[in-house]
Amino acid sequence: MALTSKLVKNVIGDFDDTLKGIYPATEIRQFVYILFEEYLGWQRTKLHLSPDAEIPDHAMNLFTMALSELVKGKPVQYILNKTWFDGIRLKVDEHVLIPRPETGELCSNIKSDQSRNMNRHISILDIGTGSGCIAIDLKKYFSLAQITAVDCSADALDIAAENARANDCTVFFKQADILDQLQWTMFGNFNLIVSNPPYVLDSEKTAMQRNVTEFEPDQALYVRDQDPLVFYRAICGFAASHLVSQGSLYVEINEKFGREVSELFSSFGFKEVRIMVDFFGKERFVAGTFEASPAAS
Repeated sequence: MALTSKLVKNVIGDFDDTLKGIYPATEIRQFVYILFEEYLGWQRTKLHLSPDAEIPDHAMNLFTMALSELVKGKPVQYILNKTWFDGIRLKVDEHVLIPRPETGELCSNIKSDQSRNMNRHISILDIGTGSGCIAIDLKKYFSLAQITAVDCSADALDIAAENARANDCTVFFKQADILDQLQWTMFGNFNLIVSNPPYVLDSEKTAMQRNVTEFEPDQALYVRDQDPLVFYRAICGFAASHLVSQGSLYVEINEKFGREVSELFSSFGFKEVRIMVDFFGKERFVAGTFEASPAAS
């Protein structure tokens, strides 16, 4: 896919014309801002003040390649192999989900609720870590915590471990499938467990954008309509046997199942169960405190 000329204004025009009808105009402009900063180090002000500047050949090749990938629906984060999460730079590729703002809200809720533990030697587990965004973000805040992160994907764990090293964070990574109870014995006890498991229904896939359905990993996104709470049931069961008394569990959820997930928490012995909304007002998170029975303690 050829660009018409090296002039900044023409390259922007080519992006607008080529991607029109595929993405909203505001999103196309965000792509332009991101790519100019990545390839040329230009901030928005310089971009707007330099419409007649010529782009160097090496950068033209990069813009051409990026445009051809965007036309296919490939997310710009995968094109650049990086994204940002709460100020943390992360490597991402097709083996891991691109972290969403809602997951950043989940981390913010945890940090706000658990601020008393900021400088304590607590133990935290992140189930289904993907890129490692939650584990790394929490390690930045709970600097004295021992943080373990698990995923069933070896490829995802490689990315997460690379991200932890790049952000100078010590996180212990393990490959495990939370749905396999036989693997639960490899874990000790935790003060806090958090998870953003797959929760998009198979039937919802048709309503999702192409950049998600064709490029992001299915196993990290979807659950069968017939058993939408499969991961939450396993996580609650695991947490009930691996949280210390008064330990906390936080999960991100499908907005359709706030009541069902909160009832599941209660059925496993969690108290102070709360449904929290995201910044769109959708029920997006459930949290609870585990109280071990006298016989168990």
